Amino acid sequence: MVMLYQTTVKPDAIERMDELRNGFKIIYEKYGIDVVGRWKSINQPKESYYMVQYDSEDDYQHKTRALHDDEQYLRLSSQLNEIRTDFKSTKLTPM
Repeated sequence: MVMLYQTTVKPDAIERMDELRNGFKIIYEKYGIDVVGRWKSINQPKESYYMVQYDSEDDYQHKTRALHDDEQYLRLSSQLNEIRTDFKSTKLTPM
């Protein structure tokens, strides 16, 4: 299963988002979370996308619970919420 995440930040926060993304990358690696890729919108640079692959729904639940117990993840999430204007997640499964 794959999760597609779309985040929109304030126009003056694009560089800050890049800094936060690097922090999240370290935490995701710590918990074995497989980030398939990250992208920015060409037409709307304040929009970014990333996809994360999980082995199963149970794997997704287990890893997200672990993230939500991590103090560094919670700090980064709080900082992200200060600059984020929109967020959308979509759960995808192979056809």
